[in-house]
Amino acid sequence: MSSSQDLSTVRSTIASVTTGKAVNQDAWMTTWCSTNWGELLQPAPLSISLLGSVLIIASSTDDFSLDSKAPAGCPPFVWKYALRPDSFKSCLQQMVGDGYRAFETAHAKMEVINNCSGQMPAVIADIVNLVLKGSVQDIEDLFENMINDVQGLSAKCRDAAHDCEQEFLNMCGLAQEMVLACTYTAGTAQQALTQNNTNLEVLRVQKESQEKMVQEAKANNDLMKKSYLSAEQQFNKAVNDVPSGWDLVGMQVVESLTNLVVSAGNAAISAATMKSQAASAGINAFSSATGGNKKAQAPAPTPVAPSTAPNGVSSQPNSAALSDPGTLMVSQVLAQANAIKLLVAGNNGKPDWDRIRAASGGGTGGAAYVQATLNSQKGQLAAGKPISSQLSTYIDKGLAILAEVIRVAGSVASANANALADQVAPTDKLITDLQGLVTTANLVLQQPGTTATGPATPPTPATASTGAAKLAVDNAKMKVDQTRSQLEASRESFEKAADRLATQQQDITKTIGEMTRLTLTTNNLQQMLPVLTKAVGAFTTLRAQFSQLLQFFESIASLLIDVMGPSVDRWVSTMKAAEQQRLRTGSEPQLAGITVSAFTRDLIYRQMMMPLKVSYLSTSISTVYLAVSNDYILPAQRQVGTMLQFPASSSAADKAALTQKLTVAQANLAKSATSASNEILSRVQSYQKTFASSIDTRLNAIVSACQPVIPAVTAPVPSNLKAITDAHVKDTDATKALQAAANPMFDEDSAM
Repeated sequence: MSSSQDLSTVRSTIASVTTGKAVNQDAWMTTWCSTNWGELLQPAPLSISLLGSVLIIASSTDDFSLDSKAPAGCPPFVWKYALRPDSFKSCLQQMVGDGYRAFETAHAKMEVINNCSGQMPAVIADIVNLVLKGSVQDIEDLFENMINDVQGLSAKCRDAAHDCEQEFLNMCGLAQEMVLACTYTAGTAQQALTQNNTNLEVLRVQKESQEKMVQEAKANNDLMKKSYLSAEQQFNKAVNDVPSGWDLVGMQVVESLTNLVVSAGNAAISAATMKSQAASAGINAFSSATGGNKKAQAPAPTPVAPSTAPNGVSSQPNSAALSDPGTLMVSQVLAQANAIKLLVAGNNGKPDWDRIRAASGGGTGGAAYVQATLNSQKGQLAAGKPISSQLSTYIDKGLAILAEVIRVAGSVASANANALADQVAPTDKLITDLQGLVTTANLVLQQPGTTATGPATPPTPATASTGAAKLAVDNAKMKVDQTRSQLEASRESFEKAADRLATQQQDITKTIGEMTRLTLTTNNLQQMLPVLTKAVGAFTTLRAQFSQLLQFFESIASLLIDVMGPSVDRWVSTMKAAEQQRLRTGSEPQLAGITVSAFTRDLIYRQMMMPLKVSYLSTSISTVYLAVSNDYILPAQRQVGTMLQFPASSSAADKAALTQKLTVAQANLAKSATSASNEILSRVQSYQKTFASSIDTRLNAIVSACQPVIPAVTAPVPSNLKAITDAHVKDTDATKALQAAANPMFDEDSAM
C-alpha cells in the first residue's frame, strides 16, 4: 500500500469517529465538566434550612429595629434591599418571601429553558441540511428566517435565565445587607466603622468585577466577530499564497482555519465561566473583611490556583486567555511548524530543496511562504496576554530554524543531503511544544481536540512522499490523542468533584446540626450572624450558577445577531461569485481540494454547532435541576413559610409551649434538610458515574475504530499532552478548593 493510501485509510477511519453527532457529544461533555451543577444543587437545602432556622429563632426573639442611629463618627447605613429595616422580623419574613419567589421562579424558568433548548436541535438540524444540501438561492431565501427561529428560542432561554439570576441577586443582597446591619446594630463603634468599610469594599469588588466582565464580554464578542471574518479572508489569501502542489500543507491550513472558527465560538461560550466568577466576586471580600475566612489576606475577585503545567500557561478558563487572539491561533502556528518539518525532512527524511527554494518558473518558495506566514501571525498576537506570550516565543524559534534553512539552501552546503540534520530535533521539539500549547488552548476553550467532518474537510492528497504522509498521520493521531486526553481529564475532574462534594456535604451537615443547637432565647443577635453569613454564601453560589447559564445564551445571541445575521449577504455573494467563476472558467478557486463555496458553507455549519452545543448543555442542566427541585427544593421551601410563629399569649406557659414547639420544628427541619442534601449528593454522584461511563464508552469507541490503522492509539496518551491535562485536573481541583474556602458557606472557621 502506498503512503497516500495509508494516509487515506487513517483519515477515513478518523472521520468515522468524528461525525458531527460524535464531536458535538464530545464538546458538550467537555463543557459539562466545568458547569458541574451538583455544586449548584448541593447548597439549596442548606439555604432553605438557613431560612427556616432564622425564622425559628426569630419566633422566640423579641422584635427590634435594625435601622438604629449610627455611633458617633460613623456614616449612616444605607438600605437598598430591606423594605422594613425598622423590624428585624419583617426583614426575615421578606427574606423567606424572596427565597420562595427565587426558587419558584427558578423552577418555572428552568421549565422554559428545558422546553426551548430541547426544541433547538431540530431547528438547527434543518439549518444544517439547508447549508449542506441547499442551493445558493435556497440559502438566500430561507436562511435568515431560520436563524431568526433559533434566535427566538435562544432569547426565551436568555430571558428566563436572567429572571432566575435577578431573583437570587435580590436574595444575596438582602442577606448580605442584614449581616452588615446586624453587625452595625450589635457591635461597638469600631465594629460599626469596620462594617461600613466592609460594605464599601464588597460593593467596590462586585462593581469592578461586573464592569470587568462587561469589558471582557465585549472583547470576546469582538474577537469572535473578527475571527469569523478573518477565517474567510485567510482562506482566500491562502488559496493564492500556499505554493502550488503543496497539498499536505494546504490541508493543514484549511483544518487550522476550521479550528479557528470553532475556537472563536467556544471562546465566547466559555466566557460564561467569567460571568459566574463576577457574580461571586464579593464573597471573598465579604468573608475576608467580616472574619468569615481567617485564611484570606486581602479581598480578591475570585481565587484561581497557579498553573502547574510544564509550559507555565494556565488552562483554567480565564478572561486574559479568552480575549487573547493567540488562543485561537495556536493551531495555525502548529500547521506552519509542520510545514517546516516537511521542508527539513519531508523528502523521505531528507531536506526538500525544491520545495524550500522558489520554483524555477517563479512563484513563492515553501521556506519564504512559511516565513512570511509566521511573521504575519506574530503581528496578530497581543502583548501581555498569556498564550500570545508563549506563542510568540515558539514563533521566534520557528523563524530561527527557517533562517538557517534559507541560509543553507543558498549555499554550497545544500549539496549535502544531511546539511539540515541538526534542524530536525529543534523542529520536532517545536512541534511537541506547540501540541502542548494547543492542548492548553483547547482546555481553556473547553473544546475537544477533534472537529467534526464537514464541507471543508480536505480530501487526502493523491500523492505524498513517505515522510510527508507519516507527518500527516502523526498530526491526525495527535488530534485523536488530544480528544482522548481531554475526555480523560473530564472524567478525572468529575471524580475530583465528587470527592469535593462529599467533603462539602460534611460541612453542610455540620452546619445544619449546629443550627439545631442554637439557644431559643432572646438577645441572641450574635448567634444569628453566622447563620445569615452562611446564607450569603449559599445564595451567592446559586446566583453564580444562574449567571453562568445566562451568559451561555447571551453568547449565542451575540453569535446569531452580531455575527451570523450581518454575514448572510456576504456569504451569499461569495458563493454566487464562486459559482459564476465556475460557470465561466470550469473551476472555482480552491486550496487542498476545497473550493471557496465549500469553505463558506463549512463556516456556516461550524457556527451553527455553537448554539447546538449550548442547547445540549442547557437541556441537561435544566433536566437535572427540575428533577431535584421537584423532589427536594420546592417541598422544603413551602414548609419554611409556616415557621414564623407567635405565642398564644404573653404568659410564661404559652411562651414555654411555643419554645417546645419550635424546638421540635427545629429538629425536624434539620433532619429533612440533611436528608435532602444527602439525597442530592447521592443523585449527583450517580449521575457522575453515568457521565464517567459515557466517557469510557466514547474512548473505547475511538480506540476500537482507530486501532487497526493506528496501532499506537492503544498506548497511553503521549506525555507532552498528558502533562498538560494532568495539570489541568490538579489546577481545577485546587481552584475549586480556593473558591470554596473563600465562601463562608463552606468555611468551618465561621462555625456558630
